[in-house]
Amino acid sequence: MSLSKIVVSGRVIRAPEKRFTPSTNVAVTEFAIAVESAPRADGATETAAVKIVTWRDLAERCAQEIKKGDLVAVDGRLQINNYQAQDGQRKRDVEIDAIAVENLTAVVGGASSGAGASDDYAAEPKLARAGAKSGGPKANKSEDLDTIFASEDEIPF
Repeated sequence: MSLSKIVVSGRVIRAPEKRFTPSTNVAVTEFAIAVESAPRADGATETAAVKIVTWRDLAERCAQEIKKGDLVAVDGRLQINNYQAQDGQRKRDVEIDAIAVENLTAVVGGASSGAGASDDYAAEPKLARAGAKSGGPKANKSEDLDTIFASEDEIPF
């Protein structure tokens, strides 16, 4: 199993499904988003479906606030699970273990149709962060961005 930091955005293509772990009764919500690659030299892009897994309070909030068609940003750890299937073949699952999920639909006009950005910035996106308490004071947005986006000096390539 490998772990690494990742930030992606995309449209929710599979509605969130909440369940609870059998032994500890911890909330787990899973959904999938469509993530588009950067354009190649010929202008073509590829789209991949990425499974998102959230836990505890974040799972509860995502189950309530995220719906199919929403544009979301996800901050988390890329997790690659290698296993052997019942038929004997080696399989690999790629998923993101989310630390924070932000619903960007409100920023782009509140519609999940993807019609484009709106000049109405009154509605703030909802930021769900693991370990954050519901209804607490708003976090400093610049600090949130600093934790999500590294400076160019820190990029290893």
